[in-house]
Amino acid sequence: MAIGIEDSVLAGAHEYWRGVGLGQLLQTLDETGLSIVDNQTTSLQERRKLAEKTKEFRAVPDEQKPAELKPLLRAYQSEIDALTKRMKFAENEFLKLFKTFSEAPDPAPFLHGMVEERRQRRAQDSVEAECERLGQKCAALESENQQLREQTREHEGAEQRVKQLETSMDALVAQRERELRDQTDALVQHLRKRETDLQQQLSAATRRLAQLDSEESERLSRPADRDLVGRLAELEIVQSDLDHANARISDLQTQNAKLRGSLTQLTGDAVEGPSVADALADYRRQIRDLSEETKRLFDGMEKTEADSKLQLTRHEARMSVVESELLAKDDELQRVRRDLARCADYDEVRRELDVMKSVEFSVGGWGLDNDNDNADGSGAGDAGGESLERLLARRNKELENGLVGAKTQLGESDARAQQLQGRVQALEAALEQKTTLAEQLEADLLSVGPGGRRSNGGGEGGSGDTGRGDTEQADAVEMQVVGGSVLEIVTGQRDRFRQRNMELEDELREHSAAVAELQRQAAQSKQDNLRLYEEIKYLRSYAAAGPSQRDATVVPIPQSKFSRGVDMDAVDAKYKNVYEESLNPFNAFHRREASRRVRSMALFDRLVYMVSSFVAANRRARMGMLIYAALLHLLVVVAVYRSVLAVDDSPREPVSP
Repeated sequence: MAIGIEDSVLAGAHEYWRGVGLGQLLQTLDETGLSIVDNQTTSLQERRKLAEKTKEFRAVPDEQKPAELKPLLRAYQSEIDALTKRMKFAENEFLKLFKTFSEAPDPAPFLHGMVEERRQRRAQDSVEAECERLGQKCAALESENQQLREQTREHEGAEQRVKQLETSMDALVAQRERELRDQTDALVQHLRKRETDLQQQLSAATRRLAQLDSEESERLSRPADRDLVGRLAELEIVQSDLDHANARISDLQTQNAKLRGSLTQLTGDAVEGPSVADALADYRRQIRDLSEETKRLFDGMEKTEADSKLQLTRHEARMSVVESELLAKDDELQRVRRDLARCADYDEVRRELDVMKSVEFSVGGWGLDNDNDNADGSGAGDAGGESLERLLARRNKELENGLVGAKTQLGESDARAQQLQGRVQALEAALEQKTTLAEQLEADLLSVGPGGRRSNGGGEGGSGDTGRGDTEQADAVEMQVVGGSVLEIVTGQRDRFRQRNMELEDELREHSAAVAELQRQAAQSKQDNLRLYEEIKYLRSYAAAGPSQRDATVVPIPQSKFSRGVDMDAVDAKYKNVYEESLNPFNAFHRREASRRVRSMALFDRLVYMVSSFVAANRRARMGMLIYAALLHLLVVVAVYRSVLAVDDSPREPVSP
C-alpha cells in the first residue's frame, strides 16, 4: 500500500463502498433508465399528438376557435403535468445517485498504493534475477577452477615426461661420447704403434747406414778414393733423406739413378784395382738392399695411408651419423627447453602445493617442539635462513590467529543478522497487515464482478511470504555451512538456486493467471463503462431538451470528490469513440454476415473452424499443437530410419543366374 494512508481511512473507505451496494444500484439504474426511455417515447408521441391538434386548431375558422380552445388547453395542461412528473422523477433519481456517491472516498490513492506495491514486486523480481545471475557467475567460476586444476595435472604430467626425456637424452649423449672416445683412443693407439714401428725401422736403417758409412770411410781413406768419398757424401744425403722417408721418396729415387750412372762410369774405368771392384759390388749390393728396404717402407707407408684413410672415412661416417643424431637431439632439447621455459614456475607451484598440503594437515609430526634446541645447536650454515618447517609453522600460527579473528567477526555478523532478521520480521508483519487491508479494499471495489482478484492477491501474498520464508531458511543454512568445504557450499547454493527457481516459476504462473483475470475484469469494466456512457449520453440529451420548455427548472449538480480529480473530457472522448464504433452498422452487419456464414457451413467444416479458432486464440493450445506436430514428425522419421536399417541388415538372397 502507499505510504501516508491511515488504517482508519482504509477501513472507512471499505465500509462505505460495502454499504453502497454497487450491483444493486446498477440494477436500479437499469430499471430507471428503461422507465426514462419509456417516458421519453410516450412524451414524443404526446408531443406529436399535441402538434397535430395545434395544427388542426390553426386550421379551424375563427368562429369555432373558442369552442376548440378548451380541449387544446386541457391537452397542453396534461402534457405539462406529464413533463413535470418526468422531470421530478429524473431529478429524484439523480439526487439519489448523487447522494449515494457524494461522500464516496477517492479511490485514486488506493489504486496508487496498488501500483506502488506492484512496482516493489517488480523490484524484488529484479533482485532475484540478479541473484540468479550471480549464481550462474559462481558456476562459471567453479568450471574455470576445474579447468585450471586439469591444466595443473596436465602440467605435472608434461614435467614428468620432460624429466624422463632429459634423463634419456643425457644417457644417450654419454653413451655416444663414450663410444666416440673409445674409437678415437683406439685409432690414436693404433697410429702411435704404427709410428713407433716406423721409427724403429728407420732407426735400424740409420744405424745400418752409419755402419756402412764407417766401413766405407775406412776403406776409402786413401787419396785415390776422393771421388768415391764424394759419392759417399751423396750417400749421406740419401741417408738424411731416409730420415724423412715419408716426404722425400722421389729424391731418393733420383739419387739412386745418379748413383747408378756413377757406378756405370766407375765400371768402365780400368785403372781401378780388385779391391775397388769388390767395394763397388758391396756398394751395389748395399744400394740394392737399401732400394728394396725403401720400396718396402714405401709400400708399408702407402698401406698405412690407405688404412688411415679408410679409418678416417669410417670415422667421418660415424661422426656424420652422430652429428645428425646430435642435431635431432638438440632440436628435441630446444623444444623441451621451450616447454620448460613456459613451465618455468613449475617448481615454485609444486613447492607451494606441497606447502599448502602440509599446512592443511597436522604439523605436529615435524618436530617443531625442538626447533629452539636445534637452532641453538646448529652450525653457521643454518644461521643465514630458516627452514621450510619453521616457515610453515609460523604461517600456520598466523592462519590460526586469522581464523580466530574470522570466528569473532562471524559471531558479530550472526548477532547483526539476528537483529536484521527481527527487523525483517517486523516489516513482514506490517506488510502482511497492509496486504490484508488491500485485499479488503479490492473485495469492496470488485464486489459487483467476479471475485478472482481477491484469491489472486492472497495467492501472491502467500507466495511472497513463502519466498521470504524460504529465503530466510536458505540464509540460515548458508550461515551453518560457512565452516564447511567449498564443495559443500557450492552444492548447497546450487540446491537453493534450484529451489528458488521452482518457486519463481510457480509465482510466474500465478502472476500469469492473475494477469488473465485482470484482463477479463478490464474487458468487463470496459463494457460496463460503455453501458454507463450510453445512459449518461441519454440523460444529457434529455437535459439539453429540458430548458426549451417554458416552466422547466434547472437543478445545479455539484462536483464530487471523485469528479474533481478526474478529467471528464478525456473520459468522454475515450468512451465516445468506443460507443460510436459499437453503433456502426457496418460492424454489426459484418458480425451478422460472419455468423451467418459459419451457420451455413457443413458440420465437419464448422468443427474445423471452431478448433482452428480455439487454437489461434489460446497460447497454450498453440504450444500443444506445435509440440504434437514435432513429436509426430520425429516418430515418423524414427520409424522410417528403423525400417531402412532393418532392410539393410536383412540377409539378401543370391540372384540365380
